[in-house]
Amino acid sequence: MNLDYLKGRLLRYWTYFRRGHSVYLVFAISFLNFIVIQWKLLIEEIQPLQALFQHFYVFALLFFIMYPPLATVIGWIDYKRGAVPVDQSIAAKVNPYFQDLSKAILLLAEGKNEEVVELMKKWATK
Repeated sequence: MNLDYLKGRLLRYWTYFRRGHSVYLVFAISFLNFIVIQWKLLIEEIQPLQALFQHFYVFALLFFIMYPPLATVIGWIDYKRGAVPVDQSIAAKVNPYFQDLSKAILLLAEGKNEEVVELMKKWATK
C-alpha cells in the first residue's frame, strides 16, 4: 500500500471524525446540557416558574418547541442582514484561492488566457 494513499485515507477519516463530532454529536450534547442548566439555574430557583413547569419533561418539550424556531429566525437575520455577509466578504479577501480566482476572471476579460492557465495551475488537483 502506498504511503501517500494511507496518509490521505487517514486524513480523510480524521476530517470525517471532526465533522461528525463537532457538528452533530457535540451539538446534541451541548443542546441537552443547555436545557438541563436552564432547568437547574432558572426553573428550580424561581418560584413562579416552578409552578408553571412542575416537571422537567414539560419544560424540555416547550423548550424544544420554542427554541429551534427562535434560533432559526435569529440565524436567518444574521445571514441576511447581520455579520455573516461581512465575515464572508473579509474571508474571501484574505483567501488566496479567491484572490487568484478574481485575478483569473479579470485576466480572462482581458483575453489573457495563458496567464489564467498559469495562475490557476497551482489549484488544480493532482
